[in-house]
Amino acid sequence: MNPRKILGIIYRAFAHPAKRKARFQPVRSMCRLPIVYDIISLFLQLRDLNRLSKIKDHLATTNSNAHYHQVHLYNADVTQEKLVTSTRRAEIYYKLLSFFYRPLNTERLLVVGPRNIQELFTAWTYGWSWNNIQGIDLYSTNPKIIVMNMEKMDFKDSSFGAVAMANTLSYADDTNQALSEVARILRPGGWFSFSATFDPNGSTWKEDGVDGKSLAEMLHNLNFEICGHFAVDKINSQKRRQTSHDFLVRLVPENEENLDPFRL
Repeated sequence: MNPRKILGIIYRAFAHPAKRKARFQPVRSMCRLPIVYDIISLFLQLRDLNRLSKIKDHLATTNSNAHYHQVHLYNADVTQEKLVTSTRRAEIYYKLLSFFYRPLNTERLLVVGPRNIQELFTAWTYGWSWNNIQGIDLYSTNPKIIVMNMEKMDFKDSSFGAVAMANTLSYADDTNQALSEVARILRPGGWFSFSATFDPNGSTWKEDGVDGKSLAEMLHNLNFEICGHFAVDKINSQKRRQTSHDFLVRLVPENEENLDPFRL
């Protein structure tokens, strides 16, 4: 290569560097390091142990729906048995939500079904402002998690720029209604990342019988475009084969036309 051309490239690197396509946040990146993340997460969760002991009574949802009463008791038992969440299963959904560059620090994020503060902390490490992160669940283990049913949210239309729902959709009484509520509270152009389980022979949660094709149809009917999808089969704890779906979708604004729309 011509030496003058090499010098020209070096000059441009200093004078006109290529713009970064993702924000560089050294403190938040450091907080995601395994040991650092575990220690901070443990400290945050220990602060909420007093509330954890009350999630079956006065901090519980007052929803009289028998299905959600069962969901509440099941998840409360799991939460109280574990006390501290140490896995990072939900992290992939924040990686997906942050994949397309935009100013996350000004975007409102709703976390559906986080159980405790750990998942909100994970979201913060990926760029959302702490003040713009809101959690909802059937019980509250932290003041930032308010008691609310995902199929009947108390938020105004177009309230959030992003929604995360990790390992929660199976607990819906009606999958389409839960997705419809997300579409309602999400602003046009907003992002939604979630997981769904297809376990047709399961008997505990009826919405585990909703397959990937049906989910895709529901999403398209609600004006979501599917931007990312992963499906993996595995043997679950009951020795049954199930499919785990991970989705990243975007709510298409009205009158937006795509040159080459793609339908899964």
